[in-house]
Amino acid sequence: MAEEIESSRSEGAMPENVVLIGKKPPMNYVLAVVTQFNNGVKSVKIRARGNAISRAVDVAEIARHRFVQDLGNPSSERINIGSEEITNEDGTKSKVSSISIILSKSAGAKVADVPQDSVVLIGKKPPMNYVLAVVTQINGGKDSVMIKARGNAISRAVDVAEIARHRFVQDLGNPSSERINIGSEEITNEDGTKSKVSSIEITLSK
Repeated sequence: MAEEIESSRSEGAMPENVVLIGKKPPMNYVLAVVTQFNNGVKSVKIRARGNAISRAVDVAEIARHRFVQDLGNPSSERINIGSEEITNEDGTKSKVSSISIILSKSAGAKVADVPQDSVVLIGKKPPMNYVLAVVTQINGGKDSVMIKARGNAISRAVDVAEIARHRFVQDLGNPSSERINIGSEEITNEDGTKSKVSSIEITLSK
């Protein structure tokens, strides 16, 4: 998948309730989200491509936990991942992963847990390492595999899901909104302090 691009490229004018995530600090986009809710909209869609996907999840979580307290967990709303074809500066075309997250003032249920041995944790290795792990589990008879990531690895998790779906396991459907959850996790830093990082879970099923 292509590396980070400015999400607003070639998008043209967007509806008022759509926030496109680019390379600016997350708080710039959080302000845009909060402003729209304060103006009376019922829902706001956050869209991002490439490495900006991690920032999009950060924006959603910061808005939910710090600024708009009555926003439900968007796991039950429309969280969609996919791929988009873009035209590069040299005229060539390439595909980049994308995500859209709709925040609204309603909540819903999460999907059932996936067995722990069917979970692929995304770290700093190249995406193909994790794609191989997903494909191996599906080929080994698993009906579903959960891809989990935190922080900057979120973008890589979406890449892994899209590569597995489009190149290796053709009968994997596009994961529905009920199969994609975003949230926050508390981690312990090397100096012993605690901090929160955004997280994502994507369940791929046949």
